[in-house]
Amino acid sequence: MIKAQATKWASGLVSFDIIDKKSEAVYAYGLELLISGFITTLAMGVISIIFRQPLAWILFLASFIPLRTTAGGYHASSHAKCFAITIASFTALLTLSQIQFDLANVILPLATFSFVLIILFSPVEAVNKELNEDRRQRNRKISICIGTTNFLIATAATFYLQNYLHFFAIYFAGVFASALSMLVVKVKT
Repeated sequence: MIKAQATKWASGLVSFDIIDKKSEAVYAYGLELLISGFITTLAMGVISIIFRQPLAWILFLASFIPLRTTAGGYHASSHAKCFAITIASFTALLTLSQIQFDLANVILPLATFSFVLIILFSPVEAVNKELNEDRRQRNRKISICIGTTNFLIATAATFYLQNYLHFFAIYFAGVFASALSMLVVKVKT
């Protein structure tokens, strides 16, 4: 459905002479990713509102996306599977966040475990998107910098910013989800 819509829109761009025919497939793929990302983000926003945590999707994606784009990780075989995994994981996170427990005991271990996975595995390449050595080294450095920054933020949050632990817990759940994505690939290979 998404692919068909993206192809139709790219075809429309060609028919209006906005892009040339040679670029149609590239634009169709880009539009496919945009549509899929929009639908997933919209669903996460709705779920956040349902759980009365309207900022949760922003916090989760703010931590997940930068690390995921540099450290790599698991790629579902279709947009539908990606959507299902993302939404199920995010919903599970928000369900767990309803349980009352001491968040100060969760954030630093999540950040530490995630940082260890980054050090051990980053970057994890996609099957259909291999990295050249320069890009690989660049992504590794960036993901380690992000991991280090996240670890320092987790330390500060745990010891000095305890009034905001709920927000940090959601942020670090995104970090953890990204790190787990790397581990899934390593376990499967």
